[in-house]
Amino acid sequence: MAVEQRILLVDDDSTIRLMYKSLLEAEGYTVVEENCAVEALNRLAKEEKFDLVITDIMMAKMDGWEFLKAIRNDVGLSSLELPVIVVSAHFSSDFLQAEAFKLGASSTYTKGEPVSRLLKEVKIHTGTMRSKFNDDTSTD
Repeated sequence: MAVEQRILLVDDDSTIRLMYKSLLEAEGYTVVEENCAVEALNRLAKEEKFDLVITDIMMAKMDGWEFLKAIRNDVGLSSLELPVIVVSAHFSSDFLQAEAFKLGASSTYTKGEPVSRLLKEVKIHTGTMRSKFNDDTSTD
């Protein structure tokens, strides 16, 4: 990865944050953690640069739905077109997935799915997905 990619990871579960952070940092991403959506929103409002946000839905103070709405509706933040991956244990419900996309989620990830799927979504939304067709190690 040539350019540093910064990810804002928002989840009130420290075990989940540690697992996702370890996975993402092993792939070369810089991960900034917040355990509260209110604090994460403050970071974004201060114009800290992030390439992606990963947020849980079920959190105290401000849940992921409110956080996503705030990102998409705030005049200063909405213009960033910041990709947001919304994480929940309950996305097996088509209604919840539809709601996430309606509110502006770029992608959803269901806890319990292989983390390789989350990593794939991260690579897609940060533009770091490598295609085997773009690999310059091929020989003719």
